[in-house]
Amino acid sequence: MILTFIKGFGREIKTLWLDKRMLFMFLIAPLALSIVVCAAFSGHVVNNIPLAVVDQNSSAQTRALIAAFDEADRFNVTYVVTEQDEAVGLMEEGEVLGVVIIPPDYTRSLQLGQQAEVLIGVNSANNIIGNSAVVSSMQVVKTISAQIAVKSFVAKGSTVEDATAMVMPISTVLRPWFNPQFSYLTYLGLGLTGLIFHQLFLMTVATAFAEEKKEGILSGKMKAKESIIHFINKYIFYGVTGYGNILVNYYAIITIFDFPMRGNREDVAILCGCYILCLLGVGALLGTLCKNTIHCIQWLMAMTYPLFILSGFSWPLTEMPEVLVKAAQYLPPTHFLVPVRNIVLTGVGFETESIVYSRDMLLYLAVGAFMLSLISFLWKVYSARKKEKPKLVEKEVVQA
Repeated sequence: MILTFIKGFGREIKTLWLDKRMLFMFLIAPLALSIVVCAAFSGHVVNNIPLAVVDQNSSAQTRALIAAFDEADRFNVTYVVTEQDEAVGLMEEGEVLGVVIIPPDYTRSLQLGQQAEVLIGVNSANNIIGNSAVVSSMQVVKTISAQIAVKSFVAKGSTVEDATAMVMPISTVLRPWFNPQFSYLTYLGLGLTGLIFHQLFLMTVATAFAEEKKEGILSGKMKAKESIIHFINKYIFYGVTGYGNILVNYYAIITIFDFPMRGNREDVAILCGCYILCLLGVGALLGTLCKNTIHCIQWLMAMTYPLFILSGFSWPLTEMPEVLVKAAQYLPPTHFLVPVRNIVLTGVGFETESIVYSRDMLLYLAVGAFMLSLISFLWKVYSARKKEKPKLVEKEVVQA
C-alpha cells in the first residue's frame, strides 16, 4: 500500500514534469500573470484626465479657473478653445475625456455677486474615469467658489477666519479607512490574484484527471483498487503543491506591491487551505465529467468572468438579484476573495462571524465537491472497465 502511494506520487511528478505547458501554467503562470495585472494598477488612481476648456469669456477670473483645473492632480488641460462644438469634437475623437464650458457672462455674474454657472461634461462611457472626473471637478469648483466668496467678505472688512466660517459653516474632516488613497491596486489586486490562481489551478487539476481517460486510471486498464489509490494520490499531490503555490503567490504580491498586512498571516493561510480543498473537488469533478482536456479548458474560460462578478468582489452582492445571490453562495470565490481582502486590509480574522462563515462554507463545499468527484470517478472507472472487459476477454482468446 505504502509502495503504491510512493509510486503514485512519482507518477504525478513525472507526468507534470513531462508536460512543460502544464508545468508552466501550474507553477509559474499564476504569479507571473498576477504581477502583470497588479502592475497595470500600479498608478493606484486615475490622474491627468485630459480636459478641453471652452473659454467664452477670456478674463483673469476664467484664467484662474482654468489654472485651478490644470494644477489639480486629476486633470490636465490640454486644449483651450472658444467654441463648444470644437470641444465636443475633441471628446468624440478621444483626444479629451472631459469638457469645461465657461459662459460669456461668467465674470460679469461674479462682479454683480450673482451665481456664475460653469458646465462640466465628462465621458462617462468609462465609469472609472467618469466618476473620478465628476468628483474631482466638483472639488475644484467648490474650492474656487470658496476662495472668491472669502475674498468678497474680506473686502467688506471681515477677517479671513470669519469669512471662511461664513462661507463654510460646516467643516468636514474626511478620513478614508483601510485604503486612504482610494487605490485601484489595493481594491482589486488581491482579488485578481485569487481569481487568476483559481482558474489556472482548476485547469491543471481538471486536465490532469481528464488526461487519465487515455491510458491512465480512467481508461479501465487498471484494477479498481489501484485506480482509487491513484485518485487519492492526485488529491494529495495537487493539494500539497497547490497550497504551497497559492501561499507563495499571495506572499509575493503583498510584498512586491506593498499591501498593508493588517491581519494575521495564519488566518490567510487557513483560508487558503480551505480554498484549495474546495478547488480540488471542483477540478476533479470537472475533469472526470468532461470528455477531454479541451472541454475542460472551454468550461473554465466560460466561467471566468461570471465567477469574478458573482463573488461580490467588484460588485456588491446586495445589489444583485436574489436568485444570483443564492447561487453565489455555492461558488468558492464568493467565500474567499472578499474575506482575504478583509483580513489583509482591515485586519479582521476568525474572531469575526463573516470570516468564520466563509471558512465553514468553503469546507462544506469542499466535502460536497469531494463526494461528487469521487462518485463521478468511481462511475467512470466502472464504465471504462465494463467497456474494456470484452477487449481483455477477446485478447485472452486470441492468445489461447
